[in-house]
Amino acid sequence: MAIKALWYLSMADGNYPWMADGFFGVDLQRYRQLAQTIDQGGFYGALVATWPNDPLVSATAVAGATQRMKFLVAEYAAMTPPKLLAEQALTFEAYFGDRLMFNHINGRDERARTYAITTGADDRYQLGEEYWREFQAAYLAGNPSLFPNTRFSLEPQQPRGVPLWGTGESAAGVEHAGKVVDVYLLMLREVNAMSEKFSQAVASASTQGRRFDDLGALASVTVRPTEAEALKHFYRIFEHTGVELIKAKLEAVITRRTKGEHTLATYTPADPQRLEWVNHLRQNRLPPLDSLRLEHNLYAGMTAWSSLDIFGTGSSAAYLVGSPDGIARNVELYHQRSGLSALILSGWPLIDEANHVANLLLPRLAEIGDSDPR
Repeated sequence: MAIKALWYLSMADGNYPWMADGFFGVDLQRYRQLAQTIDQGGFYGALVATWPNDPLVSATAVAGATQRMKFLVAEYAAMTPPKLLAEQALTFEAYFGDRLMFNHINGRDERARTYAITTGADDRYQLGEEYWREFQAAYLAGNPSLFPNTRFSLEPQQPRGVPLWGTGESAAGVEHAGKVVDVYLLMLREVNAMSEKFSQAVASASTQGRRFDDLGALASVTVRPTEAEALKHFYRIFEHTGVELIKAKLEAVITRRTKGEHTLATYTPADPQRLEWVNHLRQNRLPPLDSLRLEHNLYAGMTAWSSLDIFGTGSSAAYLVGSPDGIARNVELYHQRSGLSALILSGWPLIDEANHVANLLLPRLAEIGDSDPR
């Protein structure tokens, strides 16, 4: 089974969307063009991410402009009544076919509180298990019309239910994923770490008599005809963003993650590589390109939603960088060593980088695992 490659369908677009002058702003025409680029480029589908926008509304707004791609719509458990979400899913399918999937998000406490959900993260896993069970039951039951003069019903188009993707790395999260999700996701990181995390999740699913359809990862990507071109374009992110803004972003992250106990000046990363990045920034210098290489073609970068990962806990700001063959060899290693079979990728501007990936990388990814007996 070939690698399933998805792209980001996000309002967070721009040359450098984490910068005020690098963000494009909300634009339905561009958003529709992005969806068409993903659809026509041969991607399996797209993650419709949360931002200030509602992801299901966003997907519905552009689904009619596409033909084949699947929409992996981010959804927080318990924030929409399960029966209502089932009705929305059935309606989406009635118009666009069996192209809907949900990305189950347990959510941060601060996000949950905006919906008056005050339970802790581990307790929300229990709520999520119940929620998705109720949702799938309501979806599979279909939704008949209550109008007495016009009898018809919206019937499910996916006999196993709407595919559910999701993550969870704590003990409670891994147990929950084994019970609930069909595709287990991680933020891409070093191969050995991926293998360990995936093994834990697979074992959890096995104890429930289940098996994941895929093991996936989220990352960004910079692919060019040659490795030198890719590295130059990747490092331009740092050069254009500049030391001061990177420091300001990290200052905010450190303050939040340590609950005010540390700043960039006082925080000490756990490993020497990340400490090197911090020391360069403290001296008002960008970390050198070589220092950002984590292993093989994997580099530490920045995204619209994640700063440079100085905590070393896994971040969507990790980038696959290189030539098509180089990145494909790296993905092949992930596939052979950890079982990785799906990638959710991003890069900015989203349309431009999707075209690079579609033209240069997707043909290589389609060859990986194509002969696996799955």
